[in-house]
Amino acid sequence: MKRLLVTAAISACCALPAAAGALEEVTPYISAQRFTWQEYSGGRRLLKESGPLFSTGVVLGAVAKSSFTMRGKGELFGGEVGYRGETQAPSSIPISTDVTYFGTRQELDLGYRVEAAKVRLEPFGGVGHRWWIRSLQDTTTAAGEPVFGYTESWQTLYGRLGARGRLILPGGIRVAAEAGAKYPFYTGNSVDFSNSGVTTFHPGPKWSGFAETGISYRNLRLTLLYEGFRFSQSAEKQVQTNNFFQPESSSDIFGVSLGWAFR
Repeated sequence: MKRLLVTAAISACCALPAAAGALEEVTPYISAQRFTWQEYSGGRRLLKESGPLFSTGVVLGAVAKSSFTMRGKGELFGGEVGYRGETQAPSSIPISTDVTYFGTRQELDLGYRVEAAKVRLEPFGGVGHRWWIRSLQDTTTAAGEPVFGYTESWQTLYGRLGARGRLILPGGIRVAAEAGAKYPFYTGNSVDFSNSGVTTFHPGPKWSGFAETGISYRNLRLTLLYEGFRFSQSAEKQVQTNNFFQPESSSDIFGVSLGWAFR
């Protein structure tokens, strides 16, 4: 997976300079992140996953008549994290294993830019789509009983509201920041149950936040970032003779990215 991410980054760096002439910003980047996923039911935590994710992507920006802006982002991410949780009810036996993640993210924002001297402010609104596979690996209990893993396919569509700003310091150093909130208006988690086919659960929406701040010098950009997702418990669905649901879930990502701006 790391090889795939590196290959995608190299391909982006080779292909994007030619496109830079039509855009205000073309910035491919790589990122390392600390990822945490938790699930709750009845106020009790059922599981926690945490570990590193790695991503590569590109930010594209355009401006019309120096005021109206359009900014897009595309990203490919993946990694393997540790799982600490329990088997499904009614047994609820503590287990540990590994979970493989792989997914994509796309975002598009429209904004309005206000500038004065060396200060820039840009409120924006936009939409995003995140798709990922969450694959739990086989493991055993402390007593040596086998526990079989399974794979979930997630996707969420969300709206974004926020603002970004930039300050130019002496020596050509630029400091930028961005923050806002997002709301997932559609989320689906599809699970392929053995002998029952694919069942899709729809966790409820909750507001969550995002933020980043960074510094740029010439073409080099270093950014610290945070991204959260929050979902309430889904409705129950019957699979064969049992009822299942997606518990209340949360995701937190803290990371650092390094980018190279062609424009």
